[in-house]
Amino acid sequence: MAGLKRRDALFLGGLVALAAGWQVFGVGRQQIEFTRISSLPGWRFASVGGSSGLSGDDFLTIGLDDTPDPLQPEQMDAVVHDVAQPGQVPVAVFSDFFCPYCRGLIGRLRGRTASPEIAVTWHELPLLGPASVIAAKGAVAAGLQDGYAEFYATLLSEGFKPSKTWFGRIADAAGLDGAQLMADMEAKVVTSKLDQSARAASTLGFSGTPGIVIGKDAVLGALDRDLMEDVILGNA
Repeated sequence: MAGLKRRDALFLGGLVALAAGWQVFGVGRQQIEFTRISSLPGWRFASVGGSSGLSGDDFLTIGLDDTPDPLQPEQMDAVVHDVAQPGQVPVAVFSDFFCPYCRGLIGRLRGRTASPEIAVTWHELPLLGPASVIAAKGAVAAGLQDGYAEFYATLLSEGFKPSKTWFGRIADAAGLDGAQLMADMEAKVVTSKLDQSARAASTLGFSGTPGIVIGKDAVLGALDRDLMEDVILGNA
């Protein structure tokens, strides 16, 4: 009887340890809880952890030292989801090239970009310093040639050098016009797109990256694949 009790105690102790491990290591699915954005009727915000950014209100973006002016509610859809067509689920990603969490999220989403039911708008939100701003200008300029994904993938494989000439070579390697990209990096259209992205991010409450917006659901942090699919289905 004593041996049986001891065995039972060990068994129960194992269950307790297993339950504790489940909690500590987070084996369960990622959780999300949305709250309403008071300044944007119909829009919601959630944070799931795993993000990079500057603390406080210091947005080091496009040479701005202060938080960008917010957008008006009627401007948000056109800025955040500027490539979406009727019938598609609009998805927008706000990222910084030097944010490790962004690379994971972009990788999870890249496989979905070929789906006709989804329209992805890529936003650069360079919060991590001057090198981030340079990379963001190159990425937006590549987007003007419909080559954002190709440019980003090549940039990841080649590394980063803060030189416009080097960016031109990266663009050529990605199948783009490198000379045009170098010219566009300082063009007003690129600066304007970055400014609009910064204003949209500020309005949504994105103080870091990555940020993903699916429909009118905005999530700050490294959203996992299963939960991303759940939010996409909820907006289909």
